[in-house]
Amino acid sequence: MAYSEVRKLIAKLSNQPDMHAALGLADDGTVRGRFLELDLSSAFQPIFAIRTRQPAGYDAYARPRTANGEVISPWGLFAQAADDATLVRLDRLCRLVHTLNYFSQAQADLPLYLRVHGRLLAAITQDHGQAFRRMLEALGVPPSRIVLQLPSEAAHDVLLAGVILRNYRKAGFQAGIHANDVREAQSLLHLHAPDVLKLAPHAIASPETELPPLLKTAAERGSRVIFTCVEDDATLDRLTQVGADYVQGYLFGMPAPTLDAAQSGGPHR
Repeated sequence: MAYSEVRKLIAKLSNQPDMHAALGLADDGTVRGRFLELDLSSAFQPIFAIRTRQPAGYDAYARPRTANGEVISPWGLFAQAADDATLVRLDRLCRLVHTLNYFSQAQADLPLYLRVHGRLLAAITQDHGQAFRRMLEALGVPPSRIVLQLPSEAAHDVLLAGVILRNYRKAGFQAGIHANDVREAQSLLHLHAPDVLKLAPHAIASPETELPPLLKTAAERGSRVIFTCVEDDATLDRLTQVGADYVQGYLFGMPAPTLDAAQSGGPHR
């Protein structure tokens, strides 16, 4: 999308002055957010379908930089939000920056996966996702094209997780959650049937025995299981053999600011 078109998208948020004032364009035409003295940009990592070896969506990551260009971690970024109100604003700003950077790219026709910070779950008591939905409406982006992902700590309280997942769906989003282990993943599938469930291979003691029942439950509940942190061919082989469909990790490339660059890593074989 042309520089002027991205500027027009940002202008559509003028009715939300707090967010609008925190957005700007970098020299390369990408959207940047401003939080305190930090500059926020986006990086995207593909989620691959094993059978087709093609991307099935993109996961967004925040890339905060200091005034002198030093990159800090997302954990370092959110640690600077001292109170709930500041945290809520920062979390929404990150998601908004990612949304603008993603949907301003011509090939952005797959779901965008956005994280929700764990502290936000307690900071907002009801109507989760509604404020972000209104921002998307201003931009003309359907919420159904976005997967809002709850972090693994949310799964410790499956009842609260269910409330939030239902709120996301009510607002029109796809709803996802990270599970800490297979037992927790099964519980989440049975209780809430999230659109997406993420699980890391290192949390699986015996893929050959634990994963077929999990994948069967997911298929019955209409949920997609994405295995994260896939970093070597041996892990990919084991997941493929038990019938996994979706994977994500450094084996397929590092997060990158453009989708072309993110796809260039691709599956290594």
